[in-house]
Amino acid sequence: MAIFSAIAAGITWAFNAVFANALVASFGFYGAAAIGMAVGQIGAAAIAIGISRALQPKINIPVSEIQAVLNQTEAARRIYVGKNLTGGIRAFFHTKSGMLYQLVVIGHGRINSFAEFWVDGEPVTVSSGAVTSTDKAGFMWVATRDGSGQGGNYPALSDAFPATWGANRRLQSQATFLVRMKAPAPEDFAKIFPKSYNTAVQWVIEGQAIHDPRSNTSAYGDNAALVIAHYLTHADGYRLASGEVDWLSVEAMADVADLPIPQKAGGTAPNLRLWGYWTLDEGPVDVLDRMHASSGIRAYETQDGKIGLIGGGFGTPATTLTAKDISSIVTKEAINERDGYNVLVPFFLSEDQKFTVTELEPWRDEDRLAEEGEVSAEYRMEMCPNQSQARRLAKKQIHDDNRAKVEVVTNLAGLKARYPRFAGQRHTILLDYRPEDGSGRQIVGEYEVLNHQFDPINLECRIELAKVDRASEAWDPEEEGELIVAPPTPELDAPPELDAVVTQRIINTTGTTAQAVIEVAAVPIPDRDDLVVQAEYSMVSPEAGYWQRMVSSGMIATSPAISDRAIYAVRARWTGLFEGVDDWENLGSITIQVDATPPGQPSELIPSNGSGYVHLSWRNPTGAFASIRVYRNGTNDFGTATMIGSTGGASGQISEYQDDAISAATTYYYWVVAANVSSVEGTPAGPASITTP
Repeated sequence: MAIFSAIAAGITWAFNAVFANALVASFGFYGAAAIGMAVGQIGAAAIAIGISRALQPKINIPVSEIQAVLNQTEAARRIYVGKNLTGGIRAFFHTKSGMLYQLVVIGHGRINSFAEFWVDGEPVTVSSGAVTSTDKAGFMWVATRDGSGQGGNYPALSDAFPATWGANRRLQSQATFLVRMKAPAPEDFAKIFPKSYNTAVQWVIEGQAIHDPRSNTSAYGDNAALVIAHYLTHADGYRLASGEVDWLSVEAMADVADLPIPQKAGGTAPNLRLWGYWTLDEGPVDVLDRMHASSGIRAYETQDGKIGLIGGGFGTPATTLTAKDISSIVTKEAINERDGYNVLVPFFLSEDQKFTVTELEPWRDEDRLAEEGEVSAEYRMEMCPNQSQARRLAKKQIHDDNRAKVEVVTNLAGLKARYPRFAGQRHTILLDYRPEDGSGRQIVGEYEVLNHQFDPINLECRIELAKVDRASEAWDPEEEGELIVAPPTPELDAPPELDAVVTQRIINTTGTTAQAVIEVAAVPIPDRDDLVVQAEYSMVSPEAGYWQRMVSSGMIATSPAISDRAIYAVRARWTGLFEGVDDWENLGSITIQVDATPPGQPSELIPSNGSGYVHLSWRNPTGAFASIRVYRNGTNDFGTATMIGSTGGASGQISEYQDDAISAATTYYYWVVAANVSSVEGTPAGPASITTP
């Protein structure tokens, strides 16, 4: 049981209370003030984001690292939204009495729930803190703290390490979990914990509660607009005051995000959702960029100087600009504005694929493919949890990157194009450029506003526009492509069925002594030379015992010498080359009887009176026996007679017994009977009666 201890002692990075102190200090050190971007700068940043969604948005800590349990002495705060598969940072890692204790910090702040515990990449069942499924049952326990208070107050930890983990190990406002792993028997260790102390432990969690201004409530949710607003106002996010947010635009975008979208697999799903995280050492533009890439929603500065949200579909154009409003116009063909790809490969966060970033069927620009050959690019939506959402966003992305662009300079009429007409839609205008100069040049249609700059000196507006094709928003669930589904459950090489019998076997037999052992014999399985039967026994009667291991040799398992006339329970299992550890199979109970054959009958029983005693003599039976028992009664009834003594003797020879416990003037009836080593009696000799003087 010292396997975990030996491993932990040899790890050069072994964790202790000093590490826990460092972790608390590092979590407390990073503050939202470290984000070096003033509120007034967000408008320009948002416009830059709005030109085109980043195909490869910057991420500070990749998903795979977030999902692992790491050994770090410093880590920036992690804040989770939506559903996530999480690991964390080890805050404590030590063994005691064959038990490995591992405390993991998931992130900062209260989360909604711990939904599902995973071990080595597979979900397991937990009941009252104990793992109750798979071969980990009986060897793993887990407890959690949701970040609403102290994350380090685990009685199991403080009881086991009172000098190391005291009340000052608070981990205040940290969401944590404590895993205890008990070392199994040495022969089972490699099967139950094949990765030893590196056994992967993870939780599927529901992240933080988010505020919904439509109902003025806060609850767990993954509405993309509300998640972005949560980041903008979070103390460990952008830290905007509530009064700096245009909540009407947030509400409008939240309504868009909640729209039910038919799914290819059936039913509907919300239009736009976000699952994921941010860390406190990420730049806010990077966080907003990731959220925008996965939802199509971005932050922007509204007309009254507040921060609102914009995205969704193309809505009502804000205004119409005509030739009389435009002093200069420059067009750029779409083919020249491309970033060098004609095949766009979307990626999204797939719950069915164990929360991995999963590739989907690409969108292909067939016209350009015919001209240029295939040039592909990846579009990573690592906070997008829905296949339909990812494919719809990628369809819009390839449209947005393959549009004719127009840059116009206008008079003050261009101010009408500075802001969207309504909240909850993308910002578009109508362009009706039909100059009367006789050139015949016309530019007419709907355009999206990508950038808008006002020159207060020359009283003119410079506007960058991109052509709108509303066909990019048309959607059929079949466009989701081949559905990403959970991989099939691997067919495990399970242990074979066990067919075994239980018998007793007599050993050390002499004329008067013998012992029994329990023997379990398994039926061999062809071509399975790897299998060895393993068995255990436990006394049931006359008193309860504990399970004791038998000695195994191939298909046979044998106990040491056991008590005669006792009842034992027996169980067995296979050991060998197969997945996991075989379950014990109850083989029933066995009553031990070393010798079941009754001895022969004594003869020539003769009683005689002595001075205060009765003398008995008889001839022993000729066969083997262990003892001669003497019975007495006041009546001629062997069934109610009492055994008053026993003696030995040689086979066929005369034996004697003296009964001193008598009364005067009393008639006694005597019997003698031979018994074997298992106390099995033969036929009694008698009765022989005598009356004392």
